[in-house]
Amino acid sequence: MAKKITGISHDLIIHPGETIGDILVERDISQSELAAITGVSPAYVCNVISGKKDISAKFALALEYALGIPKSFWINLQANYDAELLEANARESITDEERAVRNTLKEVVKHLRNSGKMPAKESVDDSILSLRKALRISNLTNLKSIPPEGAFRLSSKANVDPYVVGAWIRLCQIDGENSKVRNSFDLSKTDELVEKAKAVMCGSDDIRLSLKELFSNYGIDFDIVRNFRGAPIQGYISRKSDDTYRMVLTIRGAYADIFWFSLFHELGHIVNGDAGGIGNFIDYNKTPEIEEKADLFAGSHLIDQKEYEGFIEAGDFRLQTIKKFAASQHIMPYMVIGRLQKEKILDYDCFSSEKIRYKWA
Repeated sequence: MAKKITGISHDLIIHPGETIGDILVERDISQSELAAITGVSPAYVCNVISGKKDISAKFALALEYALGIPKSFWINLQANYDAELLEANARESITDEERAVRNTLKEVVKHLRNSGKMPAKESVDDSILSLRKALRISNLTNLKSIPPEGAFRLSSKANVDPYVVGAWIRLCQIDGENSKVRNSFDLSKTDELVEKAKAVMCGSDDIRLSLKELFSNYGIDFDIVRNFRGAPIQGYISRKSDDTYRMVLTIRGAYADIFWFSLFHELGHIVNGDAGGIGNFIDYNKTPEIEEKADLFAGSHLIDQKEYEGFIEAGDFRLQTIKKFAASQHIMPYMVIGRLQKEKILDYDCFSSEKIRYKWA
């Protein structure tokens, strides 16, 4: 069994009954006298003063009449005591297992501190309590078995830490709790959304804000959440009860062509109905056919397949020709270059200066 910490000593937490006892001494009032004027038994008064019973709302009102001290004072005193006791008990609930989980969440802690959601300097155990509050979870070990509300795209090529994945999903869920979008998702407007998304790719100075605004108009709460080592996730989607969707991307790959392909890939999951059930979870590593369909959606909506085949058949892969073809597809040249590199038609270092990287915080 994991060893528990000692935490704040309960001896340092003062029960409100002690305050009653001090006042009685100051005023030379016996416990029996207080019992008589408040209408309770002497045993009850004795138990409250000794900390064996709490001050009830009814007794707080009786104390207001008997001692001339407002009932709110006694109620607040009891509430503060209860809160301190809960805090002490919370610290005592921390185990070595939870400390080990905290150690794997160093990047998450740094992110939360930089964003002002956790104190800058704390002991390890205090940071565990702060993490519980920031991630809204009763114990960090529960992160491993979070039933995520939706589906996420998980890389199979990198090491996965289930606790970091759980923390990342909690951040996505919490950040989306207060987000509202204007309309429900309408499948018939997919092509319209695709063209407008391409326009953002080619012309927006603030891609992140522009995409959030655009997708909001089409029933998708879009956001970008930073990624962490141990959670090699490109994207996350979930369906809400009002027929709107939550879509989150990372910029794990940093390269713009990877980001945009992932964006259209996640849109493909929504269009294909892969997140159809509210709270549905799909492990795409175990369902490659779903991934393939989403990839097909992304590829065909970014670049027309027939026109791409004609472009490949022509065999002219000069930068000027690539830019001209990209313009005909209403996309940036790096999207064509990235595809040509992936299909090994171009070397990965070819036209590397055209491939930009995003550096959002």
